[in-house]
Amino acid sequence: MYDLLIKGAAVITVDPAHRTFMPGYVAVKGDTIAAVGPLEELPEDATAARVIDAEGMAIMPGLIDGHGHGGHCLTRTLGDQYEDWDFMAEDIYFRYTDDFFWYAEAALAAAERVKFGITTGVSMIASTPRPDRIEILEAHFDGALKTGIRELSGIGFCDGPWPKHPRVFENGVFKEKTLTPEQVVENTEWAVKNLNGKRKKQFCIVAPGNLTPREDDTPEFAAWKNREMARIAREYGVALHTHARTKGIQFTYDTTPEFFGPTTSLTHSTGLTEEEIKIIADTGAVVFHGPTTRANISKRCPVYEILRAGGEVVIVTDGTAPDRSYDIWRDMKVFQVIHRLHENNSLLAPPGRVLEMCTIRAARALGIDKLTGSLEVGKRADIILVDTRQPHLTPFTFQPELKLVYFAQGQDVDTVIVDGEIVMEHRKLLCCDEQQILRDAEKAQKELFERLEPEKLERYLRFDGLYDLEAKPVY
Repeated sequence: MYDLLIKGAAVITVDPAHRTFMPGYVAVKGDTIAAVGPLEELPEDATAARVIDAEGMAIMPGLIDGHGHGGHCLTRTLGDQYEDWDFMAEDIYFRYTDDFFWYAEAALAAAERVKFGITTGVSMIASTPRPDRIEILEAHFDGALKTGIRELSGIGFCDGPWPKHPRVFENGVFKEKTLTPEQVVENTEWAVKNLNGKRKKQFCIVAPGNLTPREDDTPEFAAWKNREMARIAREYGVALHTHARTKGIQFTYDTTPEFFGPTTSLTHSTGLTEEEIKIIADTGAVVFHGPTTRANISKRCPVYEILRAGGEVVIVTDGTAPDRSYDIWRDMKVFQVIHRLHENNSLLAPPGRVLEMCTIRAARALGIDKLTGSLEVGKRADIILVDTRQPHLTPFTFQPELKLVYFAQGQDVDTVIVDGEIVMEHRKLLCCDEQQILRDAEKAQKELFERLEPEKLERYLRFDGLYDLEAKPVY
């Protein structure tokens, strides 16, 4: 007897054989997929504690969003007019937030992801990130996990000059602290050692902000930072996740080649040289490409050059501030458009490969492909049901991968299952009170705005060119 049996839907397995069953079934025992196949092969005597008749649905693996930022859901649209947005993010995150902010934001972000069909999410804590207090990371996990999502998050070196002076909000007042590079190493290692696997769906990774040296870094200091982050990731067997841009990959490979490997993920990777593309392909590091991010405006991510060199690329949202969402379905389509345009070839980025870039290939890059990423017997039951009985997806009688990648949206996801647990059904979150999550988010942002000095709040809310076709960014 199964615990859950879903039958009658189009089943897209994203397995190595690229099998689809129309109609098919998926059976779950505990937290694991126990059987999957065409509906005509389901034994007549098969029983389950819960049976879902999924006719009119598409069943597929839960989506994996390999990059986002804790904090961003409560700063969406702020500073949108500024060319250098990071200065505002660091100011807010390091100087005006409390633990409730991080808890409420994480719950909001995870709820948004789940409702878009994302069963596994990766979040840096703040932009680059904020590594001075373990309590922030713990609050983030508390908020995210209440939704039922599988959450990968972590800390590491942040950008900017040293030492840093973050503020801690205690008893209604801020107290300024001093953060040294040595403390970042200590906190990162402690977090990975003590928080990874503390709860079933909690994965603590190493997530430094950037491997590219700053202008005010000495080469020795920049190399030491990367070396320590690589050491912690390797010693504890966790993913190493960071941003990469022009010349950062070359510098890191020349000074600390051990930084790279199959579970090293490099977000953005824009403006790469031919040699850096070769480094990615040769070392097995994976590019996490957010096609709707601002990083692609100033310099291009050479996706097809990387793929042709034998490298790997997956699709991420980089949600959500200042101008994005966690709707990774949108990113799938934008990915196709921008790279087909650059290559002048409408057949590139085929839909099946695009689906893999948000499922099994992303899981492999994070080192969790034995756990999730495809519908295969023995893997965790991370499953989503997409409602295809809608005008923009009907008829759904052939080419299911094409129909989903070209036309589906996040709001089409009807049901989400993580580790065999139904966490959303008919678009209603079941593990948490969604309205309370929204109330907490509004409260946390209101309190943040009250803590900001009026002139700063006015500056961050400013947008002069709302209707100006030739609006120029503010520097």
